[in-house]
Amino acid sequence: MSAKEKVIEKLKDDPQMPLRHTAEHILHMSMQELYPNLKKVMGPPIEDGFYFDFDLDEKISPEDFPKIEQRMQEIIDAKLPIKRSEITQDEAKKIFKDNEYKMQWLGEITDRNEKISIYETGTAGDKHYDLDLCAGPHVDNTSKVKAFKLLSLAGAYWKGSEKNKMLQRIYATAFADKKDLDTYLNNLEEAKKRDHRKLGSDLFVISEDVGAGLVLWTPNGAIIREELENWAKETEEAWGYQRVATPHIAKHTLYETSGHLPYYKDDMYAPMIIDDEEYYLKGMNCPHHHIIYNAQPKSYRDLPVRYAEYGMVYRFEDSGALFGLMRVRSICQNDAHIYCTIEQAEEEFLKTLELYDYYYKTLGLSKDDYYAVIGLPSEEKRNKYHGDKATWDLAEKITRSAVKKFGIHYEEDVGGAAFYGPKIDINIKSSIGKEYAISTAQLDLYMPTRFNLEYTDKDGSKKLVAVIHRAPLGSHERFIGFLIEHFAGAFPVWLSPVQVMVVPIGEKHVEYAQKVAAELKANRLRVSIDDRNDTMQSKIRDAQMKKIPYMLIVGDREAENEAVSVRLRTGEDLKSHPLKEVCEKINEIRLTKSLHLW
Repeated sequence: MSAKEKVIEKLKDDPQMPLRHTAEHILHMSMQELYPNLKKVMGPPIEDGFYFDFDLDEKISPEDFPKIEQRMQEIIDAKLPIKRSEITQDEAKKIFKDNEYKMQWLGEITDRNEKISIYETGTAGDKHYDLDLCAGPHVDNTSKVKAFKLLSLAGAYWKGSEKNKMLQRIYATAFADKKDLDTYLNNLEEAKKRDHRKLGSDLFVISEDVGAGLVLWTPNGAIIREELENWAKETEEAWGYQRVATPHIAKHTLYETSGHLPYYKDDMYAPMIIDDEEYYLKGMNCPHHHIIYNAQPKSYRDLPVRYAEYGMVYRFEDSGALFGLMRVRSICQNDAHIYCTIEQAEEEFLKTLELYDYYYKTLGLSKDDYYAVIGLPSEEKRNKYHGDKATWDLAEKITRSAVKKFGIHYEEDVGGAAFYGPKIDINIKSSIGKEYAISTAQLDLYMPTRFNLEYTDKDGSKKLVAVIHRAPLGSHERFIGFLIEHFAGAFPVWLSPVQVMVVPIGEKHVEYAQKVAAELKANRLRVSIDDRNDTMQSKIRDAQMKKIPYMLIVGDREAENEAVSVRLRTGEDLKSHPLKEVCEKINEIRLTKSLHLW
């Protein structure tokens, strides 16, 4: 099931969905009345709201929102009835003949052998009346939309393809009462303050000179990447993983063996021809790890084998889907593959989930802050999945049992399986309740048949392994985007690019400030000195704005006593402490990955 299909399924169970769909119709009615030359394109409900795409030569701006909202309120106050009807294709073509977008929708509806339905809002001939091609559902009267708000504008290509015309899009939301709307708007404002694209401007760059969705990491961003990688390496070594490394490209035959070609071809970059052979940028690490596994024969005594890599993969995401660090085309993935016997598979899957929990706990997240979505195959689309039903049933049984034993809330997503096996996505709630799909794990009993991934059992027979694909920290890009928003840019000490700012009160204190910095650096702390010719208050304020955990202020008294005055980024003044004691304290906090500052 695609991400879009998952959202649609989720919306079906959302009681707000019909109301928001109706609010969108009220919006496009208002727009049609205010801008007669406008062509309606589409306007579905989405999570937390809805949007309306339209074709209009005149450029709409946020300054136009008040008059549009005023017209919407008129339509709501008019208490217009909403009625559904089914019509023939010929009738529909007559109604929508002047709208090429609706005509395309009609063609697609016909191709799917679906009934053609329209919704009428109001009565023909009245001041406010609208008729539109729509599958619904809607509420039965405009008066049921009690609270709404236009939120933002964007551009959107017709059908999501940059080959098509650029349309205008208005995002909005609606609720059954004003209190819920106010709560949502407050949360939205907080989310804007935490937007990783804004707070992370000194961590990463995405430039059209390089290419859409291709992330460049600044020195500060690279520090966070390295800290996460080192953490994963140390942790995974302790959990029995071995590090491997793989190239960025491979022959097309490798991905044909894995089944990713032609299945994932549209999500991969176009092939390059080298020595008359097609090579692809790596879209996934697993086939490469399988080749490493097969390089040496394995016995049952060797299993489980766990290969881990922070590997670069490249996926040709649609340009309209790209979003900061959350949706990119170059991805550095915290990937690993576990090769084990079928009998070991459930225990290994459970251990994988326990590893995830260790990572999350370190970041202050409990089991109440995340849940699993188990992706299962759809019987209606069985040809989408490889392997026989018995193998799938076994993989589902093992996956579900491991998740139950782990003891977290889970949901099942029929149609959400990978083509080679059931999978789980871990959805994490940030500190403001926003959900992020961060981690994945899949049990794969199919790929071993493609690559002949074998081991020699006790009786000397050859048997196929089970493979667990797992990525607890997901990708650097999405995980760092999550961390920026979760911590509002105020990272834990161990992740902070600059951990300590030394602030000399005057020029004569710079020499002692340098001594303090040297002592901190000897303890492997990341330190800067603010020796600008500026006031101490200004320097402290700048450090707090940069969310640097500690400001160590040094003047005459501190220099005389081998001490520093400690200020936290929270504004708390901890007064003077011996330099050695402060170094030890901060270093302990860094090494233990504590979420506290003191």
